[in-house]
Amino acid sequence: MHNLIRFIKLNQFLLLFLIIEGFSVFLLLSNNSYQANKAIKYSTKYTSLIHNYSHYFSDYVALKQTNEYLVTENAKLHSILRQEESFHDSILIKNKIFSYQSAKIINNSINKRNNFITLNKGRKHGIKEGMGIVTHNGVIGIVHSISENYSIVISLLHRKSAVGIKMMRNNHNGILKWEGFDYTTANITNFPSHILIKKGDTIITNNHSIVFPEGINIGRIADFEKDEEGYYNVKVTLFEDFNQLNFVYIVHSIEAEEQQNLEIKITDD
Repeated sequence: MHNLIRFIKLNQFLLLFLIIEGFSVFLLLSNNSYQANKAIKYSTKYTSLIHNYSHYFSDYVALKQTNEYLVTENAKLHSILRQEESFHDSILIKNKIFSYQSAKIINNSINKRNNFITLNKGRKHGIKEGMGIVTHNGVIGIVHSISENYSIVISLLHRKSAVGIKMMRNNHNGILKWEGFDYTTANITNFPSHILIKKGDTIITNNHSIVFPEGINIGRIADFEKDEEGYYNVKVTLFEDFNQLNFVYIVHSIEAEEQQNLEIKITDD
């Protein structure tokens, strides 16, 4: 204890400088989205390499679990292939508007208000900003920034995340958002109260998005209640366990750019 106090006294000005400098950087990134985005992009290149090496050891330890996962996925893919007459190399499911590419998660957070995921695929693999990330259990997020070998994903567990959804039973649409704290649930707010909903109803992605295919599983309705304005606030239990993510699919709409260009013309007019 004496040595610690002596060290602080000897270096008090340096420590004070570092604290003030760190706090200043924190305020800068918290209040300026441009600087924050630049910081994320630059840090991706260096921190992702460290995360990648740290996962080499964990991959070896979890080799049995990984093999079981791959066997299960291969079985699903063989079942799908038998139902298709022809496939493009990068397309793994029946909806041919979207191409799919597998990726491994090398870093993931779930306990923050704004969570991010790091993938081991980047620019040289054809990954671009804005691509969607899914698993067979649900929507995971959207690619935010990329380096040559890695990608940073805005997780579904993020305050700016919003996914277009619909109820499987009656096709009514809504927007799914994460309100924080619990990584197993998300919420649909301002859902019209005249629509009949029940606990246990399945929620899937709708066909309004150019990021995610229609019909991707998301979760089940766990509870709902009316707010002061007469709308439903719906609590959804997510199918995917974000604390056990390992492999994901990066999805890309081949026709997205064409649709965007057409819709921009309408907006400009």
